[in-house]
Amino acid sequence: MEADEIKNEDNFKSDLGLSSFDTVCMISDIKSTLGVELVAADFVKHKTVGAMADYIASLTA
Repeated sequence: MEADEIKNEDNFKSDLGLSSFDTVCMISDIKSTLGVELVAADFVKHKTVGAMADYIASLTA
């Protein structure tokens, strides 16, 4: 799947197939790119791309 095909309502696990390893990589990428520290549990709580984006925005506001 290409990045431009990902939608806000896509679920990380069921729609995008995010594995535990992918989660760790995303946590690292988000920290290095945005300076936001996340934990794996954040991906359980914020299950969709849009929900995670809103959560990250709330941390940087």
